[in-house]
Amino acid sequence: MLLDEETDPVDSTDVDLVSTEELRLAALRRYGILDTPPEPQFDRLVELAVRVFDVPMAQVSFIDKDRQWFKANHGLEISEAPRSESFCSVAIAQEGVMVIPDATLDEHLRTYPNVLGAPHIRSYAGAPLITPDGYKLGTFCLIGTEPREFSEREQEILTFFAQMAMTELKLRQAIHKLGHMAMNDALTGLPNRVQFRQHLAEACRRANISGEKVVVGLMDIDRFKQINDTFGHAEGDQLLKGIARRLKEATATGDVVARMSGDEFMMLLTDVRSVEDVAPVTKRLEKSFAAPFLIADQEVFVRWSLGLSVYPDDALEMDVLLSHADAAMYRAKRAGGGHATFQRQEDERITLHVERLTALHRAIERDELRLYFQPKVHAESHAVVAHEALLRWIRPSGIVSPLDFIPLAETSGLIVPIGRWVLRQAVATLISQRLQKVCVNVSALEIRQPDFVDHLRWILRESGIKPQQVCLELTESSMLEPRFAATLQEVHALGVQTALDDFGSGYSSLTALANLPIQMVKIDRSFTSGIGQDTDAGKRALEVVRGIVTLVTALGLPTVAEGIETAEQAELLLKAGCTYLQGYLFGRPEPFA
Repeated sequence: MLLDEETDPVDSTDVDLVSTEELRLAALRRYGILDTPPEPQFDRLVELAVRVFDVPMAQVSFIDKDRQWFKANHGLEISEAPRSESFCSVAIAQEGVMVIPDATLDEHLRTYPNVLGAPHIRSYAGAPLITPDGYKLGTFCLIGTEPREFSEREQEILTFFAQMAMTELKLRQAIHKLGHMAMNDALTGLPNRVQFRQHLAEACRRANISGEKVVVGLMDIDRFKQINDTFGHAEGDQLLKGIARRLKEATATGDVVARMSGDEFMMLLTDVRSVEDVAPVTKRLEKSFAAPFLIADQEVFVRWSLGLSVYPDDALEMDVLLSHADAAMYRAKRAGGGHATFQRQEDERITLHVERLTALHRAIERDELRLYFQPKVHAESHAVVAHEALLRWIRPSGIVSPLDFIPLAETSGLIVPIGRWVLRQAVATLISQRLQKVCVNVSALEIRQPDFVDHLRWILRESGIKPQQVCLELTESSMLEPRFAATLQEVHALGVQTALDDFGSGYSSLTALANLPIQMVKIDRSFTSGIGQDTDAGKRALEVVRGIVTLVTALGLPTVAEGIETAEQAELLLKAGCTYLQGYLFGRPEPFA
């Protein structure tokens, strides 16, 4: 990667009146590198430089306003030094590599404290760390305690080390930016669903120790669709930003406000003894929303409905706790808005839909469940490499959408026996249809079962298939719960593949990608659906997918792009680097005869 082909993060056009030094400092700040912990990619560079140049000291050094700060440092026992005593500060004011064969003979530098005293610098060579727009952030420098010349060839090599350091800096910035995208809502800047679940898991852990409660709130903005339709999506987006600001202002610093999707927001209220302690928060919310919002020069009053559930009183599982808050929110909405707490007797009837739940209990014995299979193909050859097993519930009254019965199965615990039925049937179909591989979706509740791995091992042994012929597609919640790591390691030890499903729907955990035994990443259809459209949104979608593929490929993992419906999408995603494709273009989900 050549640095002069990159785009610097600083836009100099909006700071015409600022000095060059202020622009340089602004560029340094944008990289977010100062005062960060040591990182191996920079440490390895200075260690290599020490060996290549046979010098006692080497540093990756950044020049701040009043100091020199070392990101990587071999041979010096300090992490920073005054800028007024810095050789590197002088180096960035010059062109090219600054070479000082003997500092004691240099009229300006020989009085520096680090020349007169420890570490007794005699020789120095520093190559500037230059951004694509020409700002010098610091240097990659070599320091010796004996006089020394540096040949032109050595200066060229040192310049290459500086370029490698800048390449690592750009890559670090890109990864951090993608990490921020992975955990935050792009519109409001609030935490997204994934980050909220992480906060919730940690809050519940602390509550188990302290004995306090955790209150989860799900808020829906009343009549938002009407507002959106009336004023347009751009004004609707501005309203959502305004709502996000007011929610943050109305909650405590230690509380969490997140945007789940659309006009739904989540709140995590900690340090409470009971739901009654939430009253001050709801009063602040009411006061905050009493003032109108200004939309297209018109005042608009916004009402909301808020459902609350309490950990551990209402539920111990995160998904159930969120479901209870959702049920309470809908009850508040039906009552005309405001807030409502979870009421077990009333809300469980709403959440579980008793009639459908009873029918789901008997779905297996009544032979109402079916598996449909959708092919996954190689992006280049379009050869079928696997089939994903998709569950369908066909009742006498008609087909029930998976969006309706899968959450019901998960909240009721029925997903465990149903999931085991799916796995057995998928393996049986693999054998009978001579498929290469089957991919089966597995929920967090299934993995939570103590005999999950034993059951999987039993199916492999009884069927006689190769473990590599089975791939378990796991949701982000499966990856984010720390106690599941050991289970996933056991699955990996069996030889069964695991894939992170719907990557991008909430921007799944980058930690899971780096640390867990995942063999594949599936990019959610919400990213691929707009690709191929000659619009700004379509172009942005393609760029986001390219970024995801770059990150995932850097971790040595193949990618599957879901929801491919056109040949143009397939071609663009192939060029973007996707390994496999899946969607209606290659086959709709259908049962095998």
